[in-house]
Amino acid sequence: MMLLGLLALLGLPFLAIFALLEAAEEPWRRFLEWIKARRDRRVDRVEAELDRKQDELRATILHLANALGAEAHEARKALIRESYLASGRLSKDPSGS
Repeated sequence: MMLLGLLALLGLPFLAIFALLEAAEEPWRRFLEWIKARRDRRVDRVEAELDRKQDELRATILHLANALGAEAHEARKALIRESYLASGRLSKDPSGS
């Protein structure tokens, strides 16, 4: 009987440790959820910034493509005009007289 009482006394610290661990589980879980939510918000901010930058770069590319297209068109017109001038089918006077 005394051995049983001694074993019960020896088991009390372990019961206390397990009770403390169980009590600490909820705050620990909330802390980990807070960390995850913080990381998720950071990822969302980075993705939003990447989306904005992608839209900005797309607009820049389209603007440059339009500018290059306009320059190419003007260069083709000038080349055709020079070709006509060289062949003599077009007068050098821009008024056409």
